[in-house]
Amino acid sequence: MKLTSASDFSFRLLIYVGLNHPRMVTVTEVAEAYELSHHHLSKLSKILIKNGLLEAKRGRDGGIRLALAPDQISLGKVVRLIEPAKTLVDCQTGKGGCCKILPACKLVGILAEARSAFFTVMDSYSLADLIADPNTAQSLKEIFSSE
Repeated sequence: MKLTSASDFSFRLLIYVGLNHPRMVTVTEVAEAYELSHHHLSKLSKILIKNGLLEAKRGRDGGIRLALAPDQISLGKVVRLIEPAKTLVDCQTGKGGCCKILPACKLVGILAEARSAFFTVMDSYSLADLIADPNTAQSLKEIFSSE
């Protein structure tokens, strides 16, 4: 399974916000820290805000911050929110239309099982697993501060 850059950017956004919690950070700050598109990060932050992972405050002291504790933000949930594809292969309407062998094909079940296994692993980790270790957090913060 290949994730889009949207998932990658969402994880990076959450890591940065989580490392700076409870301080409000701006999308511009995150975009500059990672040298990523402000537009893409803004769009992703809106999805994460709408779904209760981030909270936003407008105004001079505004920005975004975590709306939940890092251990309450499942990596699997982030992928489900961001990734549009619900299956690994679209046998119904994919390239070339409905696959001729679909009624007898066992691959559909195997791919569904593989996707399920992927999310079982992703659901077993949270944002806290990425930032809670003090050594990891310090190393990440040093990367951002050295630029």
